[in-house]
Amino acid sequence: MQSMEIIKALDSKIEKLIHDYEKIRIENDTLRQELNELKNVNDELVRNNQDMLLRIDSAITLTKGKNSDSETDFSY
Repeated sequence: MQSMEIIKALDSKIEKLIHDYEKIRIENDTLRQELNELKNVNDELVRNNQDMLLRIDSAITLTKGKNSDSETDFSY
């Protein structure tokens, strides 16, 4: 009889572990998806920053070209 109780206890623990594993696997999948979304947002922000830096550089170059006789005035 005691061996049947041990087997039932082990079966119960195995079922709990399987349940916990599935729960953690689903949470892991969700976190991976969120991470990919954050990477996409980050990539977009990096592109926007690079674009803005190029625009600033172009504006400075244009300003220097127009004011070739004097220094560029950034006091606004």
